[in-house]
Amino acid sequence: MKNEILVVKEDGSKEKFDPAKVKRALRRSGLSPKEAEIVLKLLKPYLRGGITTKQIYSRVYGIIREMRPEVTHRYNLKRALQLLGPTGYDFEDFTAKLFECMGYEADVRQIPLGKCVTHETDVIARKGKEKLMVECKFRNEPGAKCRIQTALYIYARFLDLREGAKIYSKVPFTKACLVTNAKFSGHTITYAECMGMRLIGWRYPLAESLEVLIDRTKCYPISVIKMNAHTLRTLLKRGIFTVLDVPQNPKEFADLTGISLSNARRIVKEADYARS
Repeated sequence: MKNEILVVKEDGSKEKFDPAKVKRALRRSGLSPKEAEIVLKLLKPYLRGGITTKQIYSRVYGIIREMRPEVTHRYNLKRALQLLGPTGYDFEDFTAKLFECMGYEADVRQIPLGKCVTHETDVIARKGKEKLMVECKFRNEPGAKCRIQTALYIYARFLDLREGAKIYSKVPFTKACLVTNAKFSGHTITYAECMGMRLIGWRYPLAESLEVLIDRTKCYPISVIKMNAHTLRTLLKRGIFTVLDVPQNPKEFADLTGISLSNARRIVKEADYARS
């Protein structure tokens, strides 16, 4: 690969094309070292100065889709999470589904009483003696991070709700949890570790990060499957937030959502890849 090829990132900045970075993403997706090398060779003719990261992603996605369609959901995960917008409600519903796949009972958008005021919580997750106040922060801006102000705000709400539970004889929250599809700033991580606050984000924590939990539970967002925006919005409105929500019968799926039978067949097939 030519080191002088400059790639335009989503925030408008430029960096040298790094084949090792692409190779790491391919290996995380489940491709073998040999397959990763093949993808890079097929990508090489399309590389030129000024190519965008989005164009590279799209080209690589197309190659993987032809070579190994059963792993495209893993390569596509980060961008798929960004499609759960533009508001944060779909990400909240997805997060609730993820916690359910981890063995929790989950309720979205509840309004418990605090000592001082009421608070709308994104997700309440319960398992055994554990009761989590889960706040979801959806990000779709290039390079966006979840910063300490968000953690401070969430923990203050957690404290008020914990005191409110004592006053109103409710089961108190045992921990505050912040879930995001973005990365955390260093200060956010330091503060959360100090206060005993659980963080789940992109690449953090290493063994329990968002993508690791999704891989482990097979709870991939429905947006990992390639479809137009209208179809995606239709599925989300029908409560189809993950591949696990897709019926295995294409006819049943088409009747449930109103999409065409041919489209239903394709989506069911790709959902089967992701949940297998």
